[in-house]
Amino acid sequence: MPVVTSPHGKDIDVRPRRGGARRAGSTRPGAPRPAASRKKQASGLRRWLAWRGAVVLGLSIAVLGAGGIAGYAVWKSGAIDEARARIDGWRERVAAFAPFPLEDVSVDGRKHVSQEAILKALDVRRGQSLLTVDLQGARDRLERIEWVEHAAVERRWPDSIHVALRERSAVALWQTVVARADGSRALEYVLIDRFGRRVRAVDPAESQVRLLLAGDGAPEHLGELLLLLQDAKPVRDRLRSAVYVGGRRWNLILDGGITLKLPADDAGAALARVVALDASDRLLSREVSVVDVRLPDLLVLRPSGAPDPIQSVGARAPARPEPQPAPGTAPGARPPAAARPPATGPNDNLRGKTGAPPAGQRI
Repeated sequence: MPVVTSPHGKDIDVRPRRGGARRAGSTRPGAPRPAASRKKQASGLRRWLAWRGAVVLGLSIAVLGAGGIAGYAVWKSGAIDEARARIDGWRERVAAFAPFPLEDVSVDGRKHVSQEAILKALDVRRGQSLLTVDLQGARDRLERIEWVEHAAVERRWPDSIHVALRERSAVALWQTVVARADGSRALEYVLIDRFGRRVRAVDPAESQVRLLLAGDGAPEHLGELLLLLQDAKPVRDRLRSAVYVGGRRWNLILDGGITLKLPADDAGAALARVVALDASDRLLSREVSVVDVRLPDLLVLRPSGAPDPIQSVGARAPARPEPQPAPGTAPGARPPAAARPPATGPNDNLRGKTGAPPAGQRI
């Protein structure tokens, strides 16, 4: 390697550089390119992207249009129905040779649910292999039936499916008011189970449920009422209907028309007082129409046939106002004759407007 020693004591490499010499006016390696060149490249890239997007969009429209036309032509020709028929035929042939073909469906616990509803929920057919039955899906569909509270589905080899149902037990009939399509309002009766869930609307004449509920929010608080009545057998055995009042308390209507008004707070203690008084003094066997135990230290009874005092006050006619004495008259003195109302008699209808009798008549 040729080396030249400079007068300053440093070695200088005089080997020729690789590559050709840089042309005059060209850009030095590593130096930024001019702005005009960058703009030209960006413009070309945008044109290329726009052209490619247009081509892709045109091809997509063409493919979709051709597919739609082809599908319409196939549908009009009836090829789809023929293919479906062939697939069903192949399925039946395969099912004929499938292991464990279904031959029977057994159901336990069915009282209100129809056989058609159960078979529709199972979605099975005779001859279908037990291996292809979706047990979880069948259970979910069964539990969507209004009367079904719980369902269990299992395979029973070699050829049957067993369904065990637990139906909801309707314990009350809820009376509510519904709005019709024409704007009128009508009464509706809905069966309620022990959890307060609505089962279905029924005709009250066809229902054998004994307890009748009324009031907004009564189904949601039915569980609380049943819990209160657990230790109040004399009241529970005679209970016919219950009204949920004001969204906070119950009025219980017993046999014989007795209304038991319970408080909003500590209703259990009030009910225990009624049970104790019935055991000691036969309270619920007396001739009373209302037993009010809303106050903890007071028992209010209303005899049978006595009017409701609140309704009596509302229906009472207003009293006639007493005539006021004329100014300057002593209290209790008779008003003067001019201020007294005219006396009425049997011939008052013969008097004229001025009070004088018409001609030819005697009074």
